[in-house]
Amino acid sequence: MADLKSLFISIVGEPNAGKSTLINTILGEKVSIVSPKAQTTRRRLRGILNTGEIQLVFTDTPGFPINDRTHSKLEDVIFSNFWKSFKGSDLILFLIDVTSRNLNLTFDFLKRIGKLQCGVAVAINKVDIAKKENLLKIATLLKECIFIDKVFMISASMNDGVTDLVEYLKERASVSPWFFGECQTTDADVKFRLSEITREKLFLALSNELPYSIYVETEFFAETEKKAKIYQSIVVLKDSQKAIAIGHDGNMIRILRHKILPDMKILLNKKIDLKLFVKVRKKWTEKEGYLRDAGLVDG
Repeated sequence: MADLKSLFISIVGEPNAGKSTLINTILGEKVSIVSPKAQTTRRRLRGILNTGEIQLVFTDTPGFPINDRTHSKLEDVIFSNFWKSFKGSDLILFLIDVTSRNLNLTFDFLKRIGKLQCGVAVAINKVDIAKKENLLKIATLLKECIFIDKVFMISASMNDGVTDLVEYLKERASVSPWFFGECQTTDADVKFRLSEITREKLFLALSNELPYSIYVETEFFAETEKKAKIYQSIVVLKDSQKAIAIGHDGNMIRILRHKILPDMKILLNKKIDLKLFVKVRKKWTEKEGYLRDAGLVDG
């Protein structure tokens, strides 16, 4: 029997570079939510690919800070989680958004990453919609980064170039016991994944009306062989946001529920009994207890 191998990879990039989409594409399963909102990913989340004798463990990290200024404790926690997310990584996969308007800042950050005691590979994402001038600028800036082991051109959303990237990662794996089960695709528990499904649908439905400072708490989860009962609270900052989330005569809650149920059915493979509530927790983004409830700080 061949030796087991593993590799821990942290995927790093600016907000909306496509980190979560890439992990979902690699795994062929939605383990990380995706939305146009910056900082949709707030904490470290692992996706796990078991292939033959090789286990690849991907860490989906919050987008790196565009600047060093934060405006709330929530942002402080997200950026702290970002820096913690590299711990234990064998390789950093730095994702460059070819459509980005922040390429100079992106490369400044890449050079900071290059100073860490960790291997670095680069994937240039969204090449299916790339402009020639951006590709040329990226090529020029990459010449200054001699610490990079390999560069890939991919489109995570179109699954283009991803197979070659995964083959490279498999080659980088070293002999090691597996750290996760053979059938495990993420380290996130079911209640967290259910909360994330609802948070994603909130962002997609109300991206202009609600700030990203909302979270979803799965307060009750119980299941039988054929059915799951789920009670969730959507937590907002103000009464005016509560009214938006509920909608006129509860219309928005009904729309959200209709969008949420299919994803929950796919995850659990059974009938779903879902009840949604909306709570106001004023200044929750500034209070450590609430941030802990949201799964953003340990303890």
